[in-house]
Amino acid sequence: MPSGVREVRKGGLKTTCVTNARLKADAVAARFPTDWVLAADTMIAYGGKIYGKPRDRKAAAALLRKLSGKTHVLGTGVVLQKGTYRLVKYVTSKVTLHDDPPIDLIVRKSDPTRYAGGYAIKEKNDPLIARIEGSRTNVIGLPMEILGPLLRRLDPS
Repeated sequence: MPSGVREVRKGGLKTTCVTNARLKADAVAARFPTDWVLAADTMIAYGGKIYGKPRDRKAAAALLRKLSGKTHVLGTGVVLQKGTYRLVKYVTSKVTLHDDPPIDLIVRKSDPTRYAGGYAIKEKNDPLIARIEGSRTNVIGLPMEILGPLLRRLDPS
């Protein structure tokens, strides 16, 4: 469910992602105080700047051109919360884009305004991604390597 929270840029990548995930979790948990809420926020960092979802296809294409052939960091803050009890995790992946990906085709075929950095990854033979160091599921959408252990902490049986 959408939290309705406006994302903030606060400090570095980790602080920004974790802050946004906490804000989202707080907003939904306030509506459902007896339920577990899972919230996440993903952004990328490159060249000393933090990037979220681009405002439009033109901005996405410009960012992807800037990132082409280079490595950036994709970070995700994850919050699992019930009432005021909160578990927080953060994970990063290093993502390298191909030198000359078909950017115009990529931004035309998908909605880049829905994804941090303006891109979504395909399972195999991705035309944009040359290499991922770290969590692949983080780049796909949600870092399952940290989510599984968080959920097991709730029910150790």
